[in-house]
Amino acid sequence: MSFTSLTFWTFFAVIFIAYWFMREQRWQNLLLLLASYVFYGWLAPWYALLLGTSTLADFILARRMRAHREKTKVYLALSLLLNLGVLAFFKYYGFFNTQVAEALTSLGVTVDWLFIQIFLPAGLSFYTLKKLAYTLDVSRGTLEPSDDIVSFALFVSFFPQIVAGPIDRYQKLMPQIQQRRLWQPDFFYSAWPLLVTGFFKKIVVADTIKSVVDRIFALNEPSVLLVLAGALGFTLEILADFSAYTDLARGIAQLLGFNTSENFNRPYLSLTPTEFWNRWHITLSTWLRDYIFFPVRRRLLRRSKPLPAWLNQSIPPLVTMFVSGLWHGAGLTFVVWGIYYGILIAGYQLIGLRGDWKPAGRLKSFFAWLIMFALIAFGWLIFRAPSMTWLLNVFTRSEWIHGQADLIVAVTLFSMTVVYSLPILIKHLLDQYVPRGFAHSFYYAALTIGILIFTSSVTSDFIYFQF
Repeated sequence: MSFTSLTFWTFFAVIFIAYWFMREQRWQNLLLLLASYVFYGWLAPWYALLLGTSTLADFILARRMRAHREKTKVYLALSLLLNLGVLAFFKYYGFFNTQVAEALTSLGVTVDWLFIQIFLPAGLSFYTLKKLAYTLDVSRGTLEPSDDIVSFALFVSFFPQIVAGPIDRYQKLMPQIQQRRLWQPDFFYSAWPLLVTGFFKKIVVADTIKSVVDRIFALNEPSVLLVLAGALGFTLEILADFSAYTDLARGIAQLLGFNTSENFNRPYLSLTPTEFWNRWHITLSTWLRDYIFFPVRRRLLRRSKPLPAWLNQSIPPLVTMFVSGLWHGAGLTFVVWGIYYGILIAGYQLIGLRGDWKPAGRLKSFFAWLIMFALIAFGWLIFRAPSMTWLLNVFTRSEWIHGQADLIVAVTLFSMTVVYSLPILIKHLLDQYVPRGFAHSFYYAALTIGILIFTSSVTSDFIYFQF
């Protein structure tokens, strides 16, 4: 079920009414758990079976860590093997089976079974990180394992965020699951701006830009100008699409009495790569920081033979962003995209430009922003490219422009990108400089009209469903 479908909102209306008629927190949790599994297994029931099996395994393993501290590393290794093994199989099977099949075929071995198509269960990458953070924290002794299987299973499967986050930690979500929840009007007043903004960014902005961007990236030999226009369009599309999902997820959770994490904080205003990742997909960035970056950095600093300072500074971001690229997908474009950001972060830090760096003067700030925005857009070009071969051919073989038609399409897409960016920019200006009141109400009313105008068009899945 998609958040933008009538099926989902019919489903949610039933759950919402039944949920708030219940007065006991345990019955509310049971209902939400049932709803989460129905939601997740709607298209493929075996998704829910996989979710339930892996959840039960981590619940037991974490309890065993507490009961047998001397075997903590063994149980942690089992949890890592289970979670990473399942994730790697579903995420990377399609990437490797073709290469293996071709190699075996060249040896005369029939391997038709290798070409079986196995689909990645939606949300697997997200709830896997949730569970890994939980078992890692338990193994470190910084978190007591849960004794309530219903609450733990709800923490893992909470349906507003299971498909594409936010990746809330146990420490944030579990206290809310375990407390009594009674309806408050503030839940609605907090939720509706998020819902309106989310619907607008998805239906009006992301899907409209997507219709042109997808055609450009489907071309075999596009001109450089078209590709640059497509990269800029995708830069807007992915922000609008992913932040729309987060807004909708947070709004739905708010209607159920839960306060979930903010995932975006005006990332395209960043001046450095580190600042960008502190503002973009915040819950993933903090996960990577806490469980990849810091452990790698500590391991390097504890070496008996210290490495040069520049290596100690460069290796952690390179490893972290390489893992980020692998998490997003098995394609070479994702890996290169991750390494690209690792190099940017390390390079900026080596010249003293960390995440909190602010240049003196508006002119310097503007050029720092302009350079960073160009780097971000180029990163999204790598991310969106059909393949690295396609991208290299664009810059080594393609002409700057093929003809007048290219110019018209490029100018049209540039114009669309600017125009459809305006509502997001206006929202930022309102939040920064205008007190809550009539201006904000008028803004949300205008967005609602836009949603009603565009709602009859076909809505695509959210981009991050594939990760």
